Amino acid sequence: MNTKKNRVWIWLAALALVIALALGGLYRVGQGEQALVLTFGKVTDTNGPGLYWRMPGVQTVVSRSVTTIHNKEYGYRTAIGGTSRSAAEYRDELDESVMLTNDNSIVQLEAIYQYTIRDVREYLFDVEDPEGTMHLAFEAILRRNIQNRSLDDALLNKDAIEQEVLPDFQALIDSYDMGVKVHSVHIQNITVPEAVTAFYEDVNNAKNEMTRRLDEAQQYEFQVLPMARSKAYELIQGALAYQAEVTARAEAETAVFTAVMEEYKAEPTSARSRMLIEAMEQILGGAGRIVVMGEDNTVLQHLDLGMGRED
Repeated sequence: MNTKKNRVWIWLAALALVIALALGGLYRVGQGEQALVLTFGKVTDTNGPGLYWRMPGVQTVVSRSVTTIHNKEYGYRTAIGGTSRSAAEYRDELDESVMLTNDNSIVQLEAIYQYTIRDVREYLFDVEDPEGTMHLAFEAILRRNIQNRSLDDALLNKDAIEQEVLPDFQALIDSYDMGVKVHSVHIQNITVPEAVTAFYEDVNNAKNEMTRRLDEAQQYEFQVLPMARSKAYELIQGALAYQAEVTARAEAETAVFTAVMEEYKAEPTSARSRMLIEAMEQILGGAGRIVVMGEDNTVLQHLDLGMGRED
Protein backbone atom coordinates (compact mmCIF):
# COMPACT_ATOMS: atom_id res chain seq x y z
CA MET A 1 0.00 0.00 0.00
CA ASN A 2 2.78 2.40 0.82
CA THR A 3 4.51 1.74 -2.49
CA LYS A 4 1.29 2.39 -4.35
CA LYS A 5 0.71 5.64 -2.50
CA ASN A 6 4.24 6.82 -3.26
CA ARG A 7 3.71 6.21 -6.95
CA VAL A 8 0.53 8.26 -6.87
CA TRP A 9 2.30 11.17 -5.18
CA ILE A 10 5.12 10.99 -7.71
CA TRP A 11 2.65 11.16 -10.59
CA LEU A 12 0.80 14.01 -8.97
CA ALA A 13 4.06 15.90 -8.40
CA ALA A 14 5.10 15.34 -12.02
CA LEU A 15 1.70 16.47 -13.23
CA ALA A 16 1.87 19.57 -11.06
CA LEU A 17 5.34 20.33 -12.40
CA VAL A 18 4.15 19.97 -15.99
CA ILE A 19 1.16 22.20 -15.31
CA ALA A 20 3.38 24.79 -13.62
CA LEU A 21 5.80 24.75 -16.52
CA ALA A 22 2.98 25.03 -19.00
CA LEU A 23 1.34 27.90 -17.20
CA GLY A 24 4.65 29.63 -16.42
CA GLY A 25 5.67 29.57 -20.07
CA LEU A 26 2.57 31.35 -21.33
CA TYR A 27 2.92 35.00 -22.33
CA ARG A 28 0.75 37.49 -24.08
CA VAL A 29 1.72 40.14 -26.64
CA GLY A 30 -0.58 43.14 -26.45
CA GLN A 31 -2.15 45.09 -29.27
CA GLY A 32 0.33 47.37 -31.01
CA GLU A 33 3.31 45.44 -29.60
CA GLN A 34 6.03 43.33 -31.12
CA ALA A 35 7.78 40.63 -29.03
CA LEU A 36 11.16 38.98 -29.47
CA VAL A 37 11.81 35.46 -28.18
CA LEU A 38 15.40 35.03 -27.00
CA THR A 39 16.80 31.52 -26.59
CA PHE A 40 19.95 31.66 -24.47
CA GLY A 41 20.17 35.38 -25.38
CA LYS A 42 19.79 34.93 -29.14
CA VAL A 43 16.68 36.10 -31.01
CA THR A 44 14.93 33.02 -32.36
CA ASP A 45 11.42 34.28 -33.00
CA THR A 46 9.34 37.45 -33.48
CA ASN A 47 5.68 37.55 -32.54
CA GLY A 48 2.85 40.02 -32.99
CA PRO A 49 -0.26 40.43 -30.78
CA GLY A 50 -1.58 37.17 -29.31
CA LEU A 51 -1.01 34.42 -26.70
CA TYR A 52 2.22 32.38 -26.92
CA TRP A 53 4.33 29.91 -24.96
CA ARG A 54 8.01 29.90 -24.18
CA MET A 55 10.33 27.49 -22.43
CA PRO A 56 10.79 28.83 -18.89
CA GLY A 57 14.41 29.17 -17.89
CA VAL A 58 15.56 28.72 -21.48
CA GLN A 59 13.71 31.41 -23.38
CA THR A 60 12.97 35.01 -22.45
CA VAL A 61 10.63 37.51 -24.09
CA VAL A 62 11.27 41.19 -24.80
CA SER A 63 8.45 43.32 -26.18
CA ARG A 64 8.07 46.94 -27.27
CA SER A 65 5.16 48.99 -28.57
CA VAL A 66 5.31 49.70 -32.30
CA THR A 67 2.39 52.17 -32.20
CA THR A 68 3.34 54.41 -29.28
CA ILE A 69 4.59 57.80 -30.45
CA HIS A 70 7.66 58.85 -28.50
CA ASN A 71 8.36 62.57 -27.99
CA LYS A 72 11.97 63.70 -27.56
CA GLU A 73 12.90 67.21 -26.54
CA TYR A 74 15.93 68.95 -28.01
CA GLY A 75 17.52 72.09 -26.61
CA TYR A 76 15.45 72.00 -23.42
CA ARG A 77 13.97 69.54 -20.93
CA THR A 78 10.74 69.49 -18.97
CA ALA A 79 11.75 69.94 -15.31
CA ILE A 80 8.25 69.77 -13.82
CA GLY A 81 5.23 68.60 -15.76
CA GLY A 82 2.21 70.86 -15.96
CA THR A 83 -1.01 70.17 -14.09
CA SER A 84 -4.47 71.70 -14.01
CA ARG A 85 -3.28 73.99 -11.21
CA SER A 86 0.25 74.86 -12.32
CA ALA A 87 2.16 75.37 -15.53
CA ALA A 88 5.04 73.18 -16.57
CA GLU A 89 8.60 74.29 -15.91
CA TYR A 90 11.48 73.86 -18.32
CA ARG A 91 15.24 74.17 -18.25
CA ASP A 92 17.51 75.12 -21.14
CA GLU A 93 20.14 72.74 -22.51
CA LEU A 94 22.58 75.29 -23.91
CA ASP A 95 25.05 72.66 -25.10
CA GLU A 96 22.37 71.48 -27.52
CA SER A 97 20.42 74.63 -28.32
CA VAL A 98 23.15 77.16 -29.19
CA MET A 99 24.05 77.08 -32.90
CA LEU A 100 25.96 79.13 -35.46
CA THR A 101 24.53 80.44 -38.75
CA ASN A 102 26.46 80.94 -41.97
CA ASP A 103 26.91 84.66 -41.25
CA ASN A 104 28.58 83.85 -37.90
CA SER A 105 25.51 84.76 -35.85
CA ILE A 106 24.37 82.80 -32.80
CA VAL A 107 20.85 81.42 -32.36
CA GLN A 108 19.22 79.35 -29.66
CA LEU A 109 16.92 76.59 -30.96
CA GLU A 110 14.41 74.36 -29.20
CA ALA A 111 12.68 71.46 -30.96
CA ILE A 112 10.72 68.22 -30.54
CA TYR A 113 10.87 65.17 -32.77
CA GLN A 114 8.38 62.28 -32.68
CA TYR A 115 9.03 58.67 -33.67
CA THR A 116 7.72 55.11 -33.36
CA ILE A 117 9.64 51.84 -33.25
CA ARG A 118 9.19 50.09 -36.58
CA ASP A 119 11.36 47.01 -36.00
CA VAL A 120 11.99 45.93 -32.38
CA ARG A 121 14.86 43.65 -33.30
CA GLU A 122 16.79 46.36 -35.12
CA TYR A 123 15.96 48.90 -32.42
CA LEU A 124 17.20 46.75 -29.52
CA PHE A 125 20.02 44.71 -31.02
CA ASP A 126 21.44 46.39 -34.15
CA VAL A 127 22.38 49.73 -32.56
CA GLU A 128 23.85 50.35 -29.14
CA ASP A 129 21.97 53.08 -27.23
CA PRO A 130 19.35 53.77 -29.95
CA GLU A 131 17.86 56.81 -28.20
CA GLY A 132 21.25 58.45 -27.71
CA THR A 133 22.27 57.66 -31.29
CA MET A 134 19.00 59.09 -32.60
CA HIS A 135 19.49 62.25 -30.58
CA LEU A 136 22.99 62.79 -31.95
CA ALA A 137 21.76 62.14 -35.50
CA PHE A 138 19.01 64.75 -35.06
CA GLU A 139 21.54 67.26 -33.73
CA ALA A 140 23.88 66.67 -36.69
CA ILE A 141 21.10 67.22 -39.25
CA LEU A 142 19.72 70.25 -37.44
CA ARG A 143 23.08 71.98 -37.02
CA ARG A 144 23.96 71.39 -40.67
CA ASN A 145 20.69 72.99 -41.76
CA ILE A 146 21.14 76.05 -39.53
CA GLN A 147 24.76 76.50 -40.63
CA ASN A 148 23.53 76.81 -44.23
CA ARG A 149 21.24 79.73 -43.35
CA SER A 150 21.66 83.38 -42.50
CA LEU A 151 20.45 84.73 -39.16
CA ASP A 152 17.28 86.29 -40.58
CA ASP A 153 16.52 83.16 -42.60
CA ALA A 154 16.83 80.95 -39.51
CA LEU A 155 14.65 83.24 -37.38
CA LEU A 156 11.87 83.64 -39.95
CA ASN A 157 11.60 80.22 -41.62
CA LYS A 158 10.84 77.60 -38.98
CA ASP A 159 8.44 75.75 -41.28
CA ALA A 160 11.06 75.44 -44.01
CA ILE A 161 13.60 74.11 -41.50
CA GLU A 162 11.13 71.46 -40.30
CA GLN A 163 10.35 70.34 -43.86
CA GLU A 164 14.04 70.03 -44.75
CA VAL A 165 15.21 68.39 -41.51
CA LEU A 166 12.57 65.63 -41.42
CA PRO A 167 13.58 63.68 -44.59
CA ASP A 168 17.29 64.15 -43.90
CA PHE A 169 16.83 62.89 -40.34
CA GLN A 170 14.89 59.84 -41.52
CA ALA A 171 17.51 59.06 -44.19
CA LEU A 172 20.31 59.17 -41.62
CA ILE A 173 18.35 56.96 -39.21
CA ASP A 174 17.69 54.45 -42.00
CA SER A 175 21.40 54.27 -42.78
CA TYR A 176 21.95 53.05 -39.22
CA ASP A 177 19.25 50.32 -39.52
CA MET A 178 17.69 51.47 -36.27
CA GLY A 179 14.16 50.26 -37.03
CA VAL A 180 12.64 53.68 -36.29
CA LYS A 181 10.04 55.74 -38.16
CA VAL A 182 10.30 59.52 -37.63
CA HIS A 183 6.83 61.06 -37.83
CA SER A 184 7.44 64.77 -37.32
CA VAL A 185 9.89 67.49 -36.39
CA HIS A 186 8.60 70.61 -34.64
CA ILE A 187 10.75 73.70 -34.11
CA GLN A 188 9.41 75.13 -30.87
CA ASN A 189 11.43 78.32 -30.86
CA ILE A 190 14.39 80.02 -32.54
CA THR A 191 15.69 83.11 -30.78
CA VAL A 192 18.81 85.14 -30.26
CA PRO A 193 20.44 84.32 -26.89
CA GLU A 194 19.89 86.93 -24.20
CA ALA A 195 23.64 87.57 -23.98
CA VAL A 196 23.72 88.89 -27.56
CA THR A 197 20.22 90.37 -27.80
CA ALA A 198 21.48 93.95 -27.38
CA PHE A 199 24.04 93.47 -30.16
CA TYR A 200 21.42 91.93 -32.41
CA GLU A 201 19.16 94.94 -31.84
CA ASP A 202 22.06 97.23 -32.75
CA VAL A 203 22.55 95.29 -35.98
CA ASN A 204 18.83 95.48 -36.74
CA ASN A 205 18.81 99.22 -36.08
CA ALA A 206 21.79 99.65 -38.39
CA LYS A 207 20.05 97.63 -41.11
CA ASN A 208 16.87 99.66 -40.69
CA GLU A 209 18.85 102.89 -40.89
CA MET A 210 20.60 101.65 -44.02
CA THR A 211 17.25 100.76 -45.57
CA ARG A 212 15.86 104.19 -44.70
CA ARG A 213 18.86 105.95 -46.21
CA LEU A 214 18.62 103.84 -49.34
CA ASP A 215 14.94 104.72 -49.68
CA GLU A 216 15.72 108.41 -49.28
CA ALA A 217 18.50 108.16 -51.87
CA GLN A 218 16.16 106.38 -54.25
CA GLN A 219 13.48 109.03 -53.79
CA TYR A 220 16.06 111.76 -54.40
CA GLU A 221 17.19 109.89 -57.49
CA PHE A 222 13.63 109.73 -58.79
CA GLN A 223 13.27 113.49 -58.24
CA VAL A 224 16.63 114.65 -59.61
CA LEU A 225 17.14 112.32 -62.57
CA PRO A 226 14.04 113.40 -64.53
CA MET A 227 14.97 117.08 -64.05
CA ALA A 228 18.56 116.39 -65.05
CA ARG A 229 17.46 114.40 -68.09
CA SER A 230 15.07 117.22 -69.07
CA LYS A 231 17.79 119.84 -68.69
CA ALA A 232 20.26 117.71 -70.63
CA TYR A 233 17.71 117.22 -73.41
CA GLU A 234 17.07 120.95 -73.53
CA LEU A 235 20.79 121.72 -73.73
CA ILE A 236 21.32 119.12 -76.43
CA GLN A 237 18.43 120.46 -78.50
CA GLY A 238 19.74 124.02 -78.09
CA ALA A 239 23.21 122.92 -79.14
CA LEU A 240 21.80 121.12 -82.17
CA ALA A 241 19.79 124.21 -83.13
CA TYR A 242 22.85 126.44 -82.72
CA GLN A 243 24.89 123.98 -84.77
CA ALA A 244 22.29 124.02 -87.53
CA GLU A 245 22.13 127.82 -87.50
CA VAL A 246 25.92 128.29 -87.60
CA THR A 247 26.29 125.62 -90.25
CA ALA A 248 23.59 127.24 -92.42
CA ARG A 249 25.16 130.67 -92.00
CA ALA A 250 28.61 129.33 -92.86
CA GLU A 251 27.27 127.50 -95.89
CA ALA A 252 25.49 130.69 -97.07
CA GLU A 253 28.64 132.79 -96.64
CA THR A 254 30.63 130.11 -98.39
CA ALA A 255 28.18 130.14 -101.29
CA VAL A 256 28.43 133.95 -101.58
CA PHE A 257 32.22 133.84 -101.40
CA THR A 258 32.31 131.10 -104.03
CA ALA A 259 30.03 133.11 -106.35
CA VAL A 260 32.18 136.25 -105.92
CA MET A 261 35.31 134.19 -106.54
CA GLU A 262 33.84 132.81 -109.76
CA GLU A 263 32.95 136.31 -110.95
CA TYR A 264 36.41 137.58 -110.03
CA LYS A 265 38.03 134.79 -112.00
CA ALA A 266 35.83 135.55 -115.03
CA GLU A 267 36.35 139.39 -115.05
CA PRO A 268 39.00 140.47 -112.55
CA THR A 269 38.91 144.22 -113.43
CA SER A 270 35.17 144.74 -113.28
CA ALA A 271 34.90 142.52 -110.24
CA ARG A 272 37.64 144.46 -108.47
CA SER A 273 35.91 147.75 -109.28
CA ARG A 274 32.55 146.46 -108.05
CA MET A 275 34.11 145.15 -104.87
CA LEU A 276 35.79 148.50 -104.28
CA ILE A 277 32.51 150.32 -104.82
CA GLU A 278 30.66 147.99 -102.44
CA ALA A 279 33.40 148.46 -99.84
CA MET A 280 33.24 152.24 -100.17
CA GLU A 281 29.45 152.06 -99.84
CA GLN A 282 29.81 150.18 -96.61
CA ILE A 283 32.49 152.56 -95.30
CA LEU A 284 30.92 155.86 -96.41
CA GLY A 285 27.29 154.81 -96.14
CA GLY A 286 26.90 156.41 -92.71
CA ALA A 287 28.83 159.64 -93.43
CA GLY A 288 26.84 162.95 -93.59
CA ARG A 289 29.45 165.07 -95.43
CA ILE A 290 32.58 164.13 -97.31
CA VAL A 291 35.37 166.64 -97.91
CA VAL A 292 38.14 165.77 -100.36
CA MET A 293 41.40 167.68 -99.54
CA GLY A 294 44.25 168.28 -101.88
CA GLU A 295 47.95 168.07 -101.15
CA ASP A 296 48.05 171.70 -100.16
CA ASN A 297 45.10 171.28 -97.83
CA THR A 298 42.73 172.93 -100.29
CA VAL A 299 39.24 171.64 -100.62
CA LEU A 300 38.91 169.86 -103.92
CA GLN A 301 35.36 168.55 -103.52
CA HIS A 302 32.59 168.75 -101.02
CA LEU A 303 29.83 166.16 -101.02
CA ASP A 304 26.80 166.50 -98.81
CA LEU A 305 25.53 162.88 -98.63
CA GLY A 306 23.05 163.75 -95.90
CA MET A 307 21.02 166.09 -98.11
CA GLY A 308 17.36 165.29 -97.98
CA ARG A 309 17.76 163.32 -94.70
CA GLU A 310 16.73 164.40 -91.28
CA ASP A 311 19.60 164.49 -88.83
